Amino acid sequence: MKKDWMIKESELDDDQLKVFKATLDKSCIVSGCAGSGKSVLALIKAQRLQKERGNSYQIIVFTKALCGYMNSGRKELGLVNEFMYHEEWRWKKYLKHYRNGQSFWVYERDDNGNKIPNMPKSDYVIVDEIQDFEQQEIMEFVRATKKNFFFFGDTAQSIYGRLKRTMPVQNIGHMLYQSGIESKDWELYRNYRLPLPVARYIQSVGVDLPPFDESIYKSPERTVPCVLKYSEAESQISAIKKIKEDHDFTDVAILVPSGELVRQIGEALISLGLNVEMKYDDKEDFRNSKNNLNFETTNPKVMTYHSAKGLQFEAIFLPYIDSFVDDRGDDSKALYVAMSRTYRYLYIMYSGQLPKPLSDIPANLYKTTETEEVEDI
Repeated sequence: MKKDWMIKESELDDDQLKVFKATLDKSCIVSGCAGSGKSVLALIKAQRLQKERGNSYQIIVFTKALCGYMNSGRKELGLVNEFMYHEEWRWKKYLKHYRNGQSFWVYERDDNGNKIPNMPKSDYVIVDEIQDFEQQEIMEFVRATKKNFFFFGDTAQSIYGRLKRTMPVQNIGHMLYQSGIESKDWELYRNYRLPLPVARYIQSVGVDLPPFDESIYKSPERTVPCVLKYSEAESQISAIKKIKEDHDFTDVAILVPSGELVRQIGEALISLGLNVEMKYDDKEDFRNSKNNLNFETTNPKVMTYHSAKGLQFEAIFLPYIDSFVDDRGDDSKALYVAMSRTYRYLYIMYSGQLPKPLSDIPANLYKTTETEEVEDI
């Protein structure tokens, strides 16, 4: 079951409709929880801009994976402009040169030798996952806007805090106001992706979440998360393949904390005859990095928690969860992001001990067996 990219105004709730019908002549900042429809509204905003104001708009997202995901539905939505991830956008106007078979970017530098970004400008700029950008980067978006900007984000999903000086979405409007830039703030309250049992299970994992209120979860799905223990780590890989094939899943993600685990698990699944696609970075030698994600296929995707930001899948597998360590708080945010990518099934897998905060979750909120047929193999 793949994502249906077609968006109907009749399916929007009251809060979403207010954002949708808001004038295009005023910049706005939209905050909302995971699954509240922020990305959908960003796409609707682009559709409306294209229809009423022409093609002078840009959509920028934070990660390369989310950019590929959204571009996979661009034509179906009738959008003529491709989406860009941030680093691609910043250097969009630079020329790519080649020497001895290697490519490199040509750009200007200031008097101190720093790169001078040459961001493309347009009448309207739409940014998804605005919470992951620093103040300087947000101001770059504003300077690239000729008329109005539209920012979408969720503070609870800000998972780059130890690498970037980010700020809560709710503070961005105040920061811009102090710079003489006015914007309208909107907030989305309802969650349409997460099944209620999954929301209950992951509530204690999240950071900066509001108090739990089951009335905001509107998904009709009621599948309870599975927390499955195996005698050895390798058995988790075989179990992923078996569960995927038993259920005939066609929309699957296997999410892990690090790029090295992506490579290990992806290669192990391939050796078992499962066609998977992977995204991981080799920090020591970028030439060994890999990204063959194609969101138009039904192959399982293997990636890190961070790369999964903004995506959604029918079934999420989190193997090797006993390797999870939360040292700074951002790790729990990343784990929460990974868990909240599902719109039906969530499988937690381990072979040692459940780490905190998962070990503190009441046992009545999850199952310890997937089906009677799935055993420790």
